Amino acid sequence: PTSSITDTQLTSKNGLEGTLIGVYSMLSGRGQDFYAGSTNWFWGSVLGGDANKGTNSGDQAQVNEIQAYNPQSTNTSILAKYRTTYEGIARANALLKLLPDAQPTVSEDDKTRIEAECKFLRGHYYFELKKLFNNTPYIDETVDYAQGIEEITNDADLWPMIEADLLFAFNNLPETQPAAGRANKWAAGAYLGKAYLFQGKFEDAENIFHNVIANGKTANDQKYGLLENYGDLWRLASDNSKESVFA
Repeated sequence: PTSSITDTQLTSKNGLEGTLIGVYSMLSGRGQDFYAGSTNWFWGSVLGGDANKGTNSGDQAQVNEIQAYNPQSTNTSILAKYRTTYEGIARANALLKLLPDAQPTVSEDDKTRIEAECKFLRGHYYFELKKLFNNTPYIDETVDYAQGIEEITNDADLWPMIEADLLFAFNNLPETQPAAGRANKWAAGAYLGKAYLFQGKFEDAENIFHNVIANGKTANDQKYGLLENYGDLWRLASDNSKESVFA
C-alpha cells in the first residue's frame, strides 16, 4: 500500500538506523506543545522554584496550574508530556522488536550498539515518567500492542527497569559516536548514576560518578571538563562542547 513500510525495509541497516532516529526524535516533544519534550527548564527549574514562566497569567495559562502544584485533570501540557513520553517508549519498543529479525547484512556490533542506544532512550523516557508521575504502566517490547494495553496497571516499580536499560547501555555503547548527539557509554554511565542518586543509593552513585569524571568523554571524543570562560557556555559555538554529557 502507498506510504507503508515493510518489515524487509525496516530490518535492513538503514531501516534500523532510521527507526532509531525516530526514537531520538521524541526527545524534543515536537508536534505537541512547548513542554512535551525533555526540557528541564520547565519540568526541573520552574517546578523547582529557581525559574519562572514569566509573561502574564493568561499566556499559556495551563502551566500556571503546574507551577503552583495545582494541575487539573484537563491540563493540556501534562497530557502532552505523558503522551509524548510514551510515544518515545512505543518507538523504542518497536525497534527492539525488529532487532531479532535484522537482516544478515547487519553486523552483530551494529545490532548491539543500536539496542544499547535504544535502551538508553527508553530508560530516559521512563525516568521522565518516574520523576513526574511516580508509578506509571510499564510496557516493554514483549507486550503485544495488538492485544491492547488497557489492562496493564501502574503498580510496577519502574526503577529496576530504568536501571537495567541504562546499565545495558553503559556496558554496550561505544565511547565515541559518528554524530555528537548520539548517546555514548559515558552519557549512559552518568545517567545510571543519576538513577542511583534519585533512589538514595549513594555508594553506587558515587562509584560510577568517579568513573565518569575520571574517564568520561563526549560522544565527539572530548574529555569531560568545564569551559574556561563560563559565559561561553551559552554561545551557539559551544554546542557539543566538553561540558556536553548528553544533548
